[in-house]
Amino acid sequence: MSKYIEYKNFYIYVPLIIISFSLNFYIGSRGVYPVDTFIHYDNGYRILLGDVPVKDYWIVHGFIIDYFQAIFFKIFGNNWYSYLIHASFFNVVITLFSFFIFRLLLINSAQSFLLSVAVAFLAYPVSGTPFLDLHSSFFSLIAIYFSIFAIVKNKDLFWLFASFFLCMAFFSKQVPAAYTIFGLSLINFYLAIFKKNKNIFIFYALGGLLFLVGLFLFLLSKQIPISEFILQIFLFPQSIGINRYDTYELTFKNVVLDFKYIHLIVLIILFLNFLVFKKTKNYFKSKNFEIFLIIITFFFTTMIHQIYTKNQIYIFFLIPILSGFLIFYNNSTKLKYKKFITYFVLALCLFTTIKYNKRFNIDRKFHELNNTNISNSIRAEKIHKNLKGLKWISPYFHDPKEEIHLIKLFFLKLEKDKNNKMVMSQYNFYSSLLNEKLYSPSRTYDLISYPKKDTKYFETYRKYLINIIKKNDLKKIYIFEPNSKYNINDRVYNYIPQNCFKEEKPNDHFLILEIINCNELK
Repeated sequence: MSKYIEYKNFYIYVPLIIISFSLNFYIGSRGVYPVDTFIHYDNGYRILLGDVPVKDYWIVHGFIIDYFQAIFFKIFGNNWYSYLIHASFFNVVITLFSFFIFRLLLINSAQSFLLSVAVAFLAYPVSGTPFLDLHSSFFSLIAIYFSIFAIVKNKDLFWLFASFFLCMAFFSKQVPAAYTIFGLSLINFYLAIFKKNKNIFIFYALGGLLFLVGLFLFLLSKQIPISEFILQIFLFPQSIGINRYDTYELTFKNVVLDFKYIHLIVLIILFLNFLVFKKTKNYFKSKNFEIFLIIITFFFTTMIHQIYTKNQIYIFFLIPILSGFLIFYNNSTKLKYKKFITYFVLALCLFTTIKYNKRFNIDRKFHELNNTNISNSIRAEKIHKNLKGLKWISPYFHDPKEEIHLIKLFFLKLEKDKNNKMVMSQYNFYSSLLNEKLYSPSRTYDLISYPKKDTKYFETYRKYLINIIKKNDLKKIYIFEPNSKYNINDRVYNYIPQNCFKEEKPNDHFLILEIINCNELK
């Protein structure tokens, strides 16, 4: 394994970079699902305007991605391409890191290349744009890769990077990262004791500690109350998560059939490890067994999250990654037909990559566009020049022209109003298009984004919303939800009485609330 990095492999990195970047860059512009597509668009730009997560807008998940997007906007400009570059960059990182690990495990260059190309197709392109679950999963995967590197090369220092990236994953989105943190921490503690090497645990703990110190200094520098941070990142999400688990029904389909190819690969890995275990003395002391523990842990933690999440399936990137480890274990056996097993898993990986590329990249199922004719999309620069490169079509309208017309009407309304105003919308790009603060109190407006009436933290959010209005001397609240049956009570009236507003409804798709004098807002 001393040849884990070879200069002759550098020529492979170039096509991998080109494939992984250009593929995601192209796929990400093919249609939108507003609530998911733009979840970090305005929030990244708001940071450049001086807003701070937690303090200026309510977050139910971490803020790492918002700050990453702010960096990409700062470097590449306030435009759609900067948004795509962000996601495409991460697709490159995961693809190259996967190739590096495959070569570290002495899988030959051709097989490593094919597996890495499959990763490039099945990793970030399912979304194409920055998304919470993907960042959390891929930061966790990077942590897994660092821990494997620490084991293979006997470099305890790399446990520090593993725990650091687990923290990055957690503050992108708490789950699935929390599951991986729990599993990998148990393995780290086990290895430190079993090997009688305290440095394994010390470096792992140090990585997390360094991140937490940096986080504490960040909170101080941005004057974010720690109590508010704990509430929005830990307490409120926990109250949501408990309810989701209680109401979810496990079935044979959503546990087994939906992930049958992943399960098949894992079963073969288990079988190969069992064969080696039978013929190898002290197998539980081997590096292969330690790697097995880590990769199976990542499989289980990612699978648990996917089964219980109500988002679209996105974890098929596990197929080429697990296939690489299957080949690694197959190479460790003395089976007569091990070449056949390798060819079988490569063929399975190719088949599933083609299958899920069609479903998620071509048909764009993750963004609910599989029943939409994407060829009818319209250039989004018709909305604004900053959206140049995006081909607009969403599942909300059969005719994208109608949707674009409504978006532009709302834009003109906002542009004419020179007063401080608040915008509530799943179309989370108006602040960046207007280059002004729009004081949206929440990152998104789905069912779990902020505390609703009759929930534990309702009163906290009510005061939070009122404070934003009063502190910034807001004159109007604009609500824009085309073709959506949103509940105005859940947005505003449950928190602030209706007599505090004068309603104006220009059409069926948006509402303007003029703020008038009332006791609650004095």
